[in-house]
Parts: sequence; structure tokens; C-alpha cells
Amino acid sequence: MLRRGALVLVASSWLAGCAAVPAPAGGSRVVVLGIDGLEANALRRYAHSLPNLTRLLDEGVYAEMTVTTPIMSPILWTTMASGYPVEAHGIGGWTNGQGRSFTGADVRVARVWDALSAEGRRSLVSGWLMTWPASIVRGSLLSDRFVWAQPMSREGEAEQTEEALEGTAYPDSLATRARAWVPDEAWLAASPLAYQVEAYGAPSHPLRRDELHVRVFEALWPEADADFGALYVNGADQVSHLYWPFCDPDSQKQIRADTGAHKRQVEAFLLAHPGRAAPPWGVEGLTAVDLAEASRWVPDYYAYLDDVVGRVRRVVGADATLIVVSDHGFQSSTTWPLIEGQHRGTAVFAAVGPRVIPGEGARMHVFDVAPTVYALLGLPAAEDMPGEVRTDMFEVVELPRVATRTLGRGDIAVGSGAGAGDQALKGQLQALGYLDEDGRPKTAIGQSRSEGGATPP
Repeated sequence: MLRRGALVLVASSWLAGCAAVPAPAGGSRVVVLGIDGLEANALRRYAHSLPNLTRLLDEGVYAEMTVTTPIMSPILWTTMASGYPVEAHGIGGWTNGQGRSFTGADVRVARVWDALSAEGRRSLVSGWLMTWPASIVRGSLLSDRFVWAQPMSREGEAEQTEEALEGTAYPDSLATRARAWVPDEAWLAASPLAYQVEAYGAPSHPLRRDELHVRVFEALWPEADADFGALYVNGADQVSHLYWPFCDPDSQKQIRADTGAHKRQVEAFLLAHPGRAAPPWGVEGLTAVDLAEASRWVPDYYAYLDDVVGRVRRVVGADATLIVVSDHGFQSSTTWPLIEGQHRGTAVFAAVGPRVIPGEGARMHVFDVAPTVYALLGLPAAEDMPGEVRTDMFEVVELPRVATRTLGRGDIAVGSGAGAGDQALKGQLQALGYLDEDGRPKTAIGQSRSEGGATPP
């Protein structure tokens, strides 16, 4: 029998024993829209075609955000949801040294929705990383693995059995409902990104997965009566890994100056990484027409994400605080600047809502996200969280901190890391260069700020 995430043992007693506690008044609802890989320079470069993001930045508060190293999404999104560094929360990347996938069952700390459940308050979570197996919460949770247990692309096969869907959502009935919200072929064909979906090949294009997570949030938020929402989309990261150099002004300049430079770099890349697929336009060479086409991919996906921001803002309403945050930025690879995008250690943090202090804030740190969200929700952060409540950016009062929001060893249920589309997910991660052919990570865990690693300037 599949065991749900790390909080299943304590959550059952919470939910059985506590009546719903009303949230504090005054714009207390908080929604976090996590956009993996959103780059600040791209927001400035494409501002003319991003009306919703531009309006949010103009009306709200904005700050660039320092993140910890290694710059790996599972680590950083778990930090933002919990307030803890990797050493405390337990998610060391996509897989461990033996190739076993990290999952929500490995999380050793309470995340915001867990803390709210303990108070009898409701949350809606859609697609957030490391949420499979879905933990028992007050509210609804569609885990990150639902999309990998479904046939989410036209190529390849995916697990489709009821067993494969086990633990992908809470309540279990949400998995059945979510199937109806998976975008169909007609919608994909009519999308402005249809050319990407058609041309992308393996790994499957992220549009369908992102759109599903957004639809789930749109459909459930009005009926959720929730104090907190968390929505995660990863398409900007996936597209940027392969197409960032084609939209980067410096890389474009190099390609135009030497028409053979791109092909030579592709050949050197394939010699260095014989197991990797050829980068886009890598075999035939890149013409001026190809470069013009390739340069559309990232800005066009940003335009889709801009629409997502508008949709989310409409559905949550003006009385909620909406936070838009990324886990890192993007730049051209320092090793392969003409053919690969690379994570940049500065992320985006922006917010709009009734308790936002508009303007450009002082630099954030990734550790500050969860304590600030706790304050917005009227809950205390923990003494062992290294981050700060950003009272310079929000009209909030920090409550006296509790000792900890970590879990005792007896409260931690460790899963196998297998199932729910595990192989499909690993296939994408291998294609993007995160994992080797045996599923082992190519990046080791580094230091966090609390141990002398990345620090705010």
C-alpha cells in the first residue's frame, strides 16, 4: 500500500481533532504562483508583449532574489514552501546518488499547507514540486506526479492505470476530476504555441502540463474556500534550457558573426556528451531563417505565462495577495553559450495585493519567502528558519516564532521514489542533462547560506 507524504501520520490526527479556524481578516488570503526559470532580464526585454506581468510589477512590489547552490528546482521550491535549507528539508535534488527519485515522502519539514492544515485552515495546491505522494491536507492537492502518470503528449507511452494514479491527488477523487481538465489535441492545435508542440519532440513539450495545473487551480479556487494557494508551472525552464541562446543578444551576435560557430559547438558538445540528443538545428546547421524561428521560442512561452498571470490574478481577486516567484533565472551556458541555456543564481520575486508596499524592494533571499508567507497568513515562522519576514515589502507584523516546523523521525514516511510516472520524468531529466543514463544526478549538493554558501549582496 502506498504511503502518502511525510506528514500523513501527523496530518490524520490534526484533521480529526481540529475544527476549522477562521483566517484573520484584512486580505489574509495568499496565492503563490511559482514560475520555474523566470528570468528578470527577459521580463524587461519582452515587457511590451507581457501586459499582465508588466502591470503586476508596476502596481506591486518587486525584488530580485538570491538563491542557494546548487541551483536545483526541487531543492529551491521545497525551501520556498517550507523556509528551510536543503540540510533540513531533505530534498537533495531530483534523485539521490543511487538514482532513486526524491519525492514528497522524503520531506522532513512542514510546508505552508501542512501548517495551515494543523490550524484547520484550507489550501489549494496544484503541481508544486515534491508533493507526491499527496499528503492529507485540509483542501485539495494535485501532486507534481499526476502529469507524469497520464499520457501528456502525443509521443511515447505513459502509465494509465488506476494504480499509477494512486497518491497523485488528495482527495483521491481529484485525480478523476483532473483528467477532464487535461488539454486536448484541438486546444493544443489552436494554441499560439502549436508550432512548438508540433516541433518539439521528446521530451514532451511542457504546455499541456502547465495548462493542466493552471486549469485545476482556476476550477477549484472559487469553490475551495482556501486561505492559501500554490500553483507551479515549469515550461519556461524547460524551453529555456534548449532555446535560450537563440534569444540571448550576445549569443545571437556570435551566431550571426560566424555562421559555422553554432554547428562546430554542436559537434563538440556531442563528442563530450555522446548519450545526449543533438540540440535544436544541431545536425543541419543554423541558417538565418532558422535563427529567426528559434528566437521566438522563449518570448512566445513567456507570452503564454503572461496570460497565465492574468488568469490567476482574475480568479483570486483583488483581496488576495498574489506572489509571483521563480527559483532561478536564465543565461546562456558558460560552457556551451550557443546551444544551451543555464540557470542563473538570481530569481524573480513580485507581489500585488492589499498588504503590499509598492515599489522596488531590497534584495530578497529564497529563505525569506516562507517566513513572509507565514506572516501574511497570520502564522508564526520558526526560530530555526534562517529567513526574515519582509516587513519592508508587506504590511505585516511578525508573530513570535515557534521553536521549529521540522518533523521528528517518527513522523517521516519514506517512499520508494518509484511509480506515478517516475520513468517518464527521469527520461525528461536525462534529456535536459540533469541525470546520467543510470538516473544519478550530475550535480552534487552544495552549501546553503547558513553554511557559508550563497549570500545576499
